[in-house]
Amino acid sequence: MKIPTPIPRRKFLKISGLTGTFLSLGYFSVLGQPTRIVNLALHRDDPEAGLNPFIFIDTQGKITLLNHRPEMGQGTFEAIPMIIAEELEVDINQIRIEPSPADREIYGDQMVVGSQSIHRNFEWMRKTGAAAREMLLSAAASRWQIPKEDCFAKNATVYNRKNSASFTYGDLVGDARKLPAPQNPALKKKEDFTIIGQSISRQDIPSKTDGSATFGLDVEVPGMLYASILRSPVLLGKLKSFDPAESKKIKGVKDVLVTARTVFGQQRQGVAVIAENYWAAYQGRRALKVEWDNGDLASWNSGKIASNFQDASTQSPVVFEHRGDFDRAYDQGTVKIEASYETPYQAHAPMEPMNVIVSVQKDQCTFWGSTQNPNGMRDFLSRKYGIPPQKVTINYTFMGGAFGRRSLSDVTEEAADLSVKTGAPIKVIWTREDDISQGPFRACSLNICKGALDGEGRVSLSHTVICQDIRNQSGNNPNPTDGIAGGINTEYAYANYKIGGILRRLYIPVSYWRSVYHSTNCFAHESFMDELAWAAKKDPLEFRRELLKNHPQYSGVLKKVSEMSNWNSPRESGTGRGVAVMERSGAFVAMVVEVGRVAGKIAIRKIYTAIDVGIAVNPDIVRAQTEGCIIMGLTAAIKSGIKIEKGQVANKNFDTYHMMRIHESPDLEVEVIDSAAPPNGAGEGALPAVAPALANAIYDLTKTRIRRLPFSLEEI
Repeated sequence: MKIPTPIPRRKFLKISGLTGTFLSLGYFSVLGQPTRIVNLALHRDDPEAGLNPFIFIDTQGKITLLNHRPEMGQGTFEAIPMIIAEELEVDINQIRIEPSPADREIYGDQMVVGSQSIHRNFEWMRKTGAAAREMLLSAAASRWQIPKEDCFAKNATVYNRKNSASFTYGDLVGDARKLPAPQNPALKKKEDFTIIGQSISRQDIPSKTDGSATFGLDVEVPGMLYASILRSPVLLGKLKSFDPAESKKIKGVKDVLVTARTVFGQQRQGVAVIAENYWAAYQGRRALKVEWDNGDLASWNSGKIASNFQDASTQSPVVFEHRGDFDRAYDQGTVKIEASYETPYQAHAPMEPMNVIVSVQKDQCTFWGSTQNPNGMRDFLSRKYGIPPQKVTINYTFMGGAFGRRSLSDVTEEAADLSVKTGAPIKVIWTREDDISQGPFRACSLNICKGALDGEGRVSLSHTVICQDIRNQSGNNPNPTDGIAGGINTEYAYANYKIGGILRRLYIPVSYWRSVYHSTNCFAHESFMDELAWAAKKDPLEFRRELLKNHPQYSGVLKKVSEMSNWNSPRESGTGRGVAVMERSGAFVAMVVEVGRVAGKIAIRKIYTAIDVGIAVNPDIVRAQTEGCIIMGLTAAIKSGIKIEKGQVANKNFDTYHMMRIHESPDLEVEVIDSAAPPNGAGEGALPAVAPALANAIYDLTKTRIRRLPFSLEEI
C-alpha cells in the first residue's frame, strides 16, 4: 500500500516565505572545496542573498542550489537540484550544488530511507524553484514597468517579450529577495521540461573519482581522539571484567573505558581504547584482556535458529490481510501445492565502515560524519544530554554506502558517551570485522506458501512469514506487525488469499536493509508464483500478465521486459529464463534472468529489467540504482549469508562474507519506462526480483527448484 505524502500548504508557505534569509554553510564542503560562511541573519543589503533556503544568487549571477537530502550514492545530490533548476530556469551545469545544513524547521524531514527523497520532495522542490522564478520575473517587470506576463525567464535571465531587453538573475536578486514568495506559483508542463528527464552528469562524481570528496572517515577536528571498541563476539554478551594494563603500554593510548550502545531497546557493551591516533587505538584494543558472560547464548547456531523457525510454523499466524475464504478454496482445489523458502541474515557491508565524531560539552554538542538521518542524530543527542536542539550542530558528509545501516544512532551513542567521559571530541571507527559481525542485520526468515487452482483455473494463495520484526524486538507483544509482509503482492487477481505472520524473537539484532522485507518475501512469493504457473501448465510470464492485466504499471513492465528478452522466441538449447515482478517504494519492476551452461556449470548470461518509477528525474541515476540493486541482489542470492556458530557471527571479513566482484557481473540491460505519473523511488526497486528471477531461470533449465538462499551456481 502506498501513502501519498504531499507537502502541506502551511509548510510550503513557511519555508518559501523565508525570503531574504541568509544560510549558514559554516562547515566543510562535501565536494572537498572551501565553502563560504554566510551569517544567519536578515541582512537585506548583503550582495549574497538567498531567495529562499534552497536558492542563492549573488550580484555577479553565481547560483548555488542546496540539496537537503544526504547523499549515499543514490544520486539525490544532483537530482533534487535538477528539480529546482527546472522551474528556476537555470542551466543545471552552470550552478554549484552544496548540501544544506541539518535543520528540520527549515528543510523538513531530511532522512534518506525507503527511496523517498524524490517522491516526497518533487512538488515541493518544483514550487521552490517556481516561486523564486516568479519573484525574479516580478522584479524585472517592476523595473520595466510592464505586466509580469510580458516577461519570461531562460538560462538565468529574464527577457522582455516586447523588445530585446534583459536582466540577469544577478541584476535582479537584490529586488527579488524583498518580494513575498507566491503561494501557488505556476508549474511547467511535463512536455516543457528541459532538465527533468535528462541523463545529466552528476557533480559529485568527479570529486569521488579523484579522492577530493569528503566522507565521514576523512574528517578530522582539532583536539580529536580516536576510539576502537572491543565488543562481545556473542551478541548481547555482558562484560564480566577487563584488564587494560597491556593496552596502556602502547604509545599514544590515553585511556581504556567501558561504553555501551542501544540497538532497538537492548544495550550492547564494549571496552573502548582511547588514543591519539587510530592505529594506537586499534593496537590497544587487540591487547585487551576481556571476559564476557554469554549465558546460554553460545548454544545458538544457524541450524538451531532454522529449527526454531520450523517449530514455530505449527502456530496459527496473525492474519494481516485476506480476501475470500482461502482455507475452503484450498480444501476444494483441484491442484494443490505447498512450499517453504528460507533466507539468511545479511550484513549491510557498506564500503565505508561505520564511523562518527561527536563532541559533547556542557551546553552544546557537535556531530561530524556520514548519516542517513541528520535530524535523527540531533534529536538523539539533544534528548540524551538535555541540550537544546538549536545547540546541537550536525555536520553530515557523503556516505560510502549505507543501505539502511546509517539510519541508526548507536555509533553516535558510543562516540558521545566517550566524549562526555574524556572531555574531547571522539572519533569512533568500526573495523570491517565489526561492520560484518556486530550487526544489526537483515532479518532471516522462513516463508510458507500454499496455493490451489480450481477447476476453472482460478488461483488461491496463502503466504505466512516467520521472522523477527524490526518494529517489535522487545516488550511483551507476542504479535508481529504487518511490516514483515512487505513484498507480498496482493495485486494479483487471486480468487482468495490470506497473508499472515508469526513473530520470532532472538538475541540477534535486525534492522532495515535495502528493500527490507521485500528482499526475503519476494524471493518466496515470486518463486511460488512460478511454481503455480508450472502447476497450471502455463507460461510463467503470461501467467503473471493474466493475473495482473488490470494493473497498468505491472502490465507495462511485464510487456516491456518480454520484448527486451524476446521471451516468446524459441529457447536456445541449454538456456533457461526466469521472470519475477514486484513493487517497492512505488517502483514497479519486471525482471528476466537468462542462464546457460558454461563448461558444464550454470552461468548467468544476461539480466533484463524494466522499471517504472513514474517521472524519472534523471534516467541515468535510475538505471544506475537498478544496476546496483541487481548486483546487491545477486550477492545475497549466490554469494553469502550471515552464519551463526557458537552464538556469534562466523563471517568476519570479505574472505568469508563474499561480495560480487566486477568480473563476475553478468550483462545487464535496463529500460526506464517513460511515464507522466509522479515520481517514486528507484533505490530499492530491483533488488527483490533478482533471487526469484534467477531461481526461476534455473528451474526452467534444470527442473531443480531453489528454495533456500544463498546457493552456489557451481553446485547445481
